[in-house]
Amino acid sequence: MVCYDSAVYERIQERKSMSKPNFICANVVLPVRSISEAVNWYAEALGFSVAYLHEGEHEGEEANYAILQRDDVSVHFILDEGYADEHPWTQSGTGYLYLVVNDVDKVFEEVKAKGIAITRDLQIENWGARGFNLTDPSGNDVHIEQPR
Repeated sequence: MVCYDSAVYERIQERKSMSKPNFICANVVLPVRSISEAVNWYAEALGFSVAYLHEGEHEGEEANYAILQRDDVSVHFILDEGYADEHPWTQSGTGYLYLVVNDVDKVFEEVKAKGIAITRDLQIENWGARGFNLTDPSGNDVHIEQPR
């Protein structure tokens, strides 16, 4: 689910009057070594496009945050700026992205046809779903599956 569009904000406003707080959505934030490298790889490998890009504050400085989107899924990326001691979750290569699709066979064939390295072949999971894995250029694992 896209967590930053107007429909989400409308639901937030509607639910403010409820007596119990409600969780609206969750965002995945993957740490990467290069925002531009991540944007290019996710666009090529999986068809994501840029929804938001936070440019560096100085000319020539790399972007340090991006949101990519495909269909109803948005994924956030944060640049690993070397502060792993203070913020270990921002160290590139430590993320895990779990994507659910409605046709894993088609996605698998599309990825394979593009020559993207598949790190775990399409298989039936212990829980009955079918999925496969990729690794992005920063070392984050990407699992793509279709529920049974």
